[in-house]
Parts: sequence; C-alpha cells; structure tokens
Amino acid sequence: MKTVVVLSGKGGTGKTSVTASLAALEVEAGRKIVLADTDVDASNLHLLLQPSIEEEHEYVGGQIAEVTPELCVGHGECAAHCRFHAIHLADDDNGLVQAVIDPGMCEGCAVCTLVCPEAAIAMHDQVAGTWRRGATLYGPMVDARLAPGGENSGKLVTRVRQAAREESERIGADLLLMDGPPGLGCPVIAAVTGTDLVVAVTEPTPSALSDLKRLISLARHFNVPVAVVVNKADLNPERSERLQQRLASLGIDVLGMIPYDEAIPRAQQEAMLPIDAAGRIAEAFAGIHERLQLRLAAISGPPQPGLLQVDSLGV
Repeated sequence: MKTVVVLSGKGGTGKTSVTASLAALEVEAGRKIVLADTDVDASNLHLLLQPSIEEEHEYVGGQIAEVTPELCVGHGECAAHCRFHAIHLADDDNGLVQAVIDPGMCEGCAVCTLVCPEAAIAMHDQVAGTWRRGATLYGPMVDARLAPGGENSGKLVTRVRQAAREESERIGADLLLMDGPPGLGCPVIAAVTGTDLVVAVTEPTPSALSDLKRLISLARHFNVPVAVVVNKADLNPERSERLQQRLASLGIDVLGMIPYDEAIPRAQQEAMLPIDAAGRIAEAFAGIHERLQLRLAAISGPPQPGLLQVDSLGV
C-alpha cells in the first residue's frame, strides 16, 4: 500500500478538489482506497464526498485545570504563579473569595496544582475535538474537527492518520490518499512524515510559488519525494512553463497542468466533482492520474537519504 498526501502551502489552490478527483479516478481504475482529511482545523473534503458517518470519537488533546469550590479558600497562590494569567480571584454567590480559571487561557502546565495549599485544583482531560470514520462512494474516509480554540492539531492529524491506516489494513487498500492541511506548520509535518509521496498543488502566482518552494524543502527534509500539479496554469502560461522547466531541472515531476475553467466551480455548486465537468478538465485530471500511477510504481522502497536545497524556483 502507498500513502499519498496532497498539499499546497497556501490555502485555496485546489488541493481538496484534486484529492477528491484522484479518489474517483482510482476507484474507476479498480483500485481500493482509503481517504483521510488531515486538515483538522478546517476540514472540507466531506463537502465534496458526502460521507455517511459510521462512528465518531472524542479527541483528548491535553489537560486543563479545574477548581473544586468546596476546597478553595482563596489563598491566591495559584493566580500569583500562573504565567498565562488564566486564574483570577472573585467572590462567589456566598461572598467567599474563590479561584476562577479561564479555560481558554489555561495551558495545562499544572503549576497551580503544585502551589495550592488546599489541593483545591486538579487536572482533567480536555476534549479538543472529534475524529470520525465514514463511508463514501469511493471508499472509507476518516476526518476530524478541532474544537474552536482547540490545540495540539498535529496530534489530531496523527490520530486521523493512524485510524486511516488501520482502515487501509482492514480492507487491504492499494492507496491511502490524504487531503493535507494548509501552511507549513506542525499539522503539515504530521501529515508528511512517513508518506510515500507529496503531491503539491500550486498556481502560477508569486505567493503560491513561494509556498511551493518552502513545501518542497520541507518534504525533502523528511526524505519524502514530491510531484507537482499546477492548477489554473493558463492564468500565466509563461510562468507555468518556466516553473515546469525549473522543476524538471530539480528532478521533480510535474503530474499535469489544470486549466482555469468556470466549469469547476459550477460543478462544485451542484455537488459534483471537478472531473464530472466535461471536456478539457476531465482530460487534465485523467493525465494527472495516469502520471501519478507511474510515479507511484517507481517508488519501490523508502526514499533515499539526502537533502535537496531549493533556494529559488526561478519563476
């Protein structure tokens, strides 16, 4: 089984549309796949694939301090030692001074539990989100939703990946296909490590190409090969052509160029996949899928050690 993660650096380049379209083409080719949406901060693959949820689980991202009012006498040591200003003293309904903890400010360091002379504060698990298993027309899917203000999203990405891998092993999948998070931070690192291939979706714009450069460097730091899809390529054909030449000089495959076409947003408005749009869009995705299969077939083992420095894409 191969594991592919679709990333983009900046948001809005079309990685979710590419993921969903590749999923449909994989199934059309007779292959078993499992899908995972590792963009836990703002998942949206479910909007295209409409999974039926089969199970949902709470995700505990850490611990938070809680006060036992019956034990608190308002010494104030907890507030004095809290570096995050998450604790203040206030009068309760009976006029007694009590410690009050702001759960949005508490970082779970547990210092307050150590300095309270009455042992009136204890640490409790904090539910930071949920992760789910579901079924789509193209195979099982695992996704998650981080609660508002929830932290440790990198850990939640790892949990989603673990659940998706377990599902892949259970059904004997050929491919685990992941829709990745935007940016280059902790969630992206959690999504990239240990995968067989990063498919980077970019556009011929300065901001997208800047993020592509950093994304390639990040993937190569973890010895994960990269292949590129250029979306809306005809918005700037000259820059797209220069990008393709530069990537070829770096030994990075370009899986294909997707033209700009208003048929894609129209298809999505009707709850259809981009490949359902007739004509050149479907042809572009078919070519990308064919070259992806060739690229995966060439991966016979873990990536070879080595770090590629990408100082500039020259476009």
